[in-house]
Amino acid sequence: MTIWPTMPDCGVYLVWPCEGTHWIHPEDMEIANGWIPSTRVFRRHSFDGTYYRLQYGQQSIRVLPTMWLRVPDEGHSVGDHVEIKSCFQRNDPGLAEIVEIRWDKTHSRIVYTLQSHELTHARSYLAEDFDSLERRPTLPTKSP
Repeated sequence: MTIWPTMPDCGVYLVWPCEGTHWIHPEDMEIANGWIPSTRVFRRHSFDGTYYRLQYGQQSIRVLPTMWLRVPDEGHSVGDHVEIKSCFQRNDPGLAEIVEIRWDKTHSRIVYTLQSHELTHARSYLAEDFDSLERRPTLPTKSP
């Protein structure tokens, strides 16, 4: 009996899988060579019966089922717009875009690189440091 993962889920390829290169769709080999191995957090969002589709920002690659390190899905993606929270003046509040999502192996957590006004922030952020503008709660409107 085959047990399929619940998708979407997230993970990283910290090392190149020992299966060689046949596990990567031939058309995606160039992108995969630049992305794997790394601490980049991929979102696995679909399976076509043969290949999983891994997304990172607007780009994606197709891979056969392979061993990866599954990490928590915090619900954020590269390209999301966020509002940086002050967090008791630890951060400079403002608007930013997520440009990198990485796995911090030392602390076993996801860290985010943000960019504001085309300038990349020097430090990394945790999900608790910002709110997504795409999922921002809104006040209900009165019906007439």
